[in-house]
Amino acid sequence: MSETAPPEPSDVSLRRFFESSPAALKAASSLKKSVEVSVRFTDVPGDYRFHVEGGKPHLDRGTAEEPDFELTLAPGAVKDLCAHPNADVGDLGVLFFQHMLAKEEDQRIRAKLHSGLIKLTFRGWLSVIAAGGPKVVGWMASKGLKGPSAIAAALSRLKGG
Repeated sequence: MSETAPPEPSDVSLRRFFESSPAALKAASSLKKSVEVSVRFTDVPGDYRFHVEGGKPHLDRGTAEEPDFELTLAPGAVKDLCAHPNADVGDLGVLFFQHMLAKEEDQRIRAKLHSGLIKLTFRGWLSVIAAGGPKVVGWMASKGLKGPSAIAAALSRLKGG
């Protein structure tokens, strides 16, 4: 009789994903070393920080000192993202945004923005969106975010959390 292993904690899964996914590595290469994101998991206690060192993404225990965003990730969202290690930046971007709109709490990513458009641009976040190309832009357009003001409109929606 075989026993099934308990599910892997979200922090462990996401850390491995950041270290091995070609899309995560590509996206991180656009980000400046000053980038920080505060990360919390609904299934793992404690604070984490996402940051970039040497052009590579890292997820470590600890508090982000000057985060651009605060993210709270449910285990279903983490599991879904990590199930696509070979997806491209555009597919992962769309998947991330879909989880931000998820109705089910176990699938939800909550985001609260702390930085403005200029700071996000200088830190490389808009380059990450651009790396997602037509897939991300098309998905945003399908949600009513079209034209040059789309990014600003999306960011204003995130300001409140």
